[in-house]
Amino acid sequence: MKAAVYSKNGGPEVFAYIDVADPIADQNQVLIKVEAISIEGGDLTNRLLSSPPTENYIVGYAAAGEIIGLGANVSSFKLGQKVITFSWSGSHAALRAVDASATYLIPEGMDAQLAIASFIGVGTAALAIHLSNIKSGQRVLVSGATGGVGNAVVQLLTHQGIETIATGRSADTLDSLKQLGVWKTIVSGETAIHDQVSNIDKSGVDVFIDTVGLAVLIDGIKAVKNGGKVVLIAGRAGTGNYIDPLYILSHRLTVIGCLLGAVMQEKFVADLLEKSLRLVAEGKIKVPIHKVFKLADAESAHREAEKSGKFGRIIMVP
Repeated sequence: MKAAVYSKNGGPEVFAYIDVADPIADQNQVLIKVEAISIEGGDLTNRLLSSPPTENYIVGYAAAGEIIGLGANVSSFKLGQKVITFSWSGSHAALRAVDASATYLIPEGMDAQLAIASFIGVGTAALAIHLSNIKSGQRVLVSGATGGVGNAVVQLLTHQGIETIATGRSADTLDSLKQLGVWKTIVSGETAIHDQVSNIDKSGVDVFIDTVGLAVLIDGIKAVKNGGKVVLIAGRAGTGNYIDPLYILSHRLTVIGCLLGAVMQEKFVADLLEKSLRLVAEGKIKVPIHKVFKLADAESAHREAEKSGKFGRIIMVP
């Protein structure tokens, strides 16, 4: 099969598009013919910073396609079904073998490119909301709301009728979120986020879902009312961007980490993914695709994925 591989970490130029051995599904795996690959943040980080464990290493978390092989112990899927697969490597290829427990059925009639573009972002958003245990009548602050995950968070919240305050760096882009039902928007980087929230509601928000990290996280925490919750999707921090434990104690905050990949095989997560994908398939949640590349041009695809200012996922097709 063809695959985009590299043998040393570095920039996108390390990729080569070559023939490699076909993967073989073990007794607990499915084998898919890949139709669409979503480039994830972890794919970029692994390629740039992590030395590959083998020669001609195939990076990549998420790929969708048609099942063409089943392991002896797999009874939950059938040949010919269209599925999404997740693993910590191996997506950047024409074929992929993945554990059946990390394989998810694509809703009937849903395009594979849209399904894989939705999977991580909408799935992470659904998990974050689930972990927050947000209730009707409460308010949520979402940072980075114009990004892929943040946009999915605000859409899912507004679909549930939750009043949402969305932050982002562009007033024009934030205005587009109002069409999705977002209650209020805040431009970050000008006036402190917590001051702007206070101008809207002096008591603060019940939940802060952070997709940015760094100074935005530290600022946004101050907008949460006493006894509220903070859900961390981004893990980025720099010098001085650390949460003060005394602040958490004194304001009785609950801080929750949200990492979809770590719980991907849990049954409740599969249910969340199924429900959220169905909302996308039905057009109730909009997931933009920024650009589609051929797998043979993985170098250009990764360069595009590294750029700021995109609106939507970068997809590759074999």
